[in-house]
Amino acid sequence: MKPFRKRYKKIIVDGFRFHCVIDEFFRNKLVTFRVYPYNTKTSFFEVCFSWKACWHFNLNLPSNCIKLIQYAIQSGWEFNGERKQKRLDQGDFLIEELSLKHQ
Repeated sequence: MKPFRKRYKKIIVDGFRFHCVIDEFFRNKLVTFRVYPYNTKTSFFEVCFSWKACWHFNLNLPSNCIKLIQYAIQSGWEFNGERKQKRLDQGDFLIEELSLKHQ
């Protein structure tokens, strides 16, 4: 059974620290993954997944978090700057594209 709550993770990618927030609250229409650079809360990358898609991969695995952060950086997110925000309203396509894992 999938838990419904917010989870927080600290991840290091390429020597930089990030703070991840995974919102799986059942009342929300989508599951949200948001990542902040460790030194600021004004810059972030956010991607939303449908509930149906989230049953096929585990968003809480550190390897999946790392892949999503790397994707954000490669697609133009400047995490070192202030107020650099990037959003994807529908990220279901990333599951196959990044080979996100279930376990």
